[in-house]
Amino acid sequence: IQGFFNIPVDNLYCEPSMLSYIKTSIPEWKNSIIVSPDAGGAKRATSIADRLNLDFALIHKERKKANEVSRMVLVGDVSGKIAILIDDMADTCGTLKMAAETLKDNGATKVYAIVAHGILSGKAIDVVNDSYLERLVVTNTIPHDDKKSI
Repeated sequence: IQGFFNIPVDNLYCEPSMLSYIKTSIPEWKNSIIVSPDAGGAKRATSIADRLNLDFALIHKERKKANEVSRMVLVGDVSGKIAILIDDMADTCGTLKMAAETLKDNGATKVYAIVAHGILSGKAIDVVNDSYLERLVVTNTIPHDDKKSI
């Protein structure tokens, strides 16, 4: 990534912040499972699961056509556990909502989502509020003072 800039840059990682948040803000986090909502985030999610000594699960998206998820298939056992979705970006939050439904349908007791970049465009806040997500946590790479709740 440094080759795209004419000034010195460092790639910052939010994994340490995510780990800290899980340990300090999710009660009973030791009874959790880290979940990637798609195959592309598996490496990121397994890294966090390994550092917390937790199990890992993956959601496979089946599509009828491009950009339209027809159903999600869970690979892993979330029954009786707190599911923590880890993703790089949340735009409209449709994937997170559908993933949370899949996790609850498979026995997860609670579902949290932790995302590096919360774009939260359009009706994303309504989608989150109308989902099984206990909480959506995003970093401050994009300002959202007008959208956050206390």
